[in-house]
Amino acid sequence: MPGFLLRNCLLLAVEFGAAALLRDPATPWIPVLLAVFVAGSAVPHGTEAEFAARFLVALTAVGVARVGATVWEGDGVLAPAGLAVLLVLQTAVLLRLSLRGRVRRRRRR
Repeated sequence: MPGFLLRNCLLLAVEFGAAALLRDPATPWIPVLLAVFVAGSAVPHGTEAEFAARFLVALTAVGVARVGATVWEGDGVLAPAGLAVLLVLQTAVLLRLSLRGRVRRRRRR
């Protein structure tokens, strides 16, 4: 499970940094969210993740960064619940991708 924890912590660090940057209204949001998308799609490297899974992880990472910035500002009532749902979804997808490769490797032996 260390691979899963490393992937999740790395993505959480990127999302935290993006949320901190997005708090400032003068920050150009397109490059920040694009960087989060690229990092999110690269995190499942080493797994057997295909395009759809990588895209889901990357989109979830962008959502976490954007909603995280909203929560940090203290705006919105549903934002904390949305952030929690996105984080659970992201963790579940990364866990499934990380464990799926192990199960297939065991079956091949």
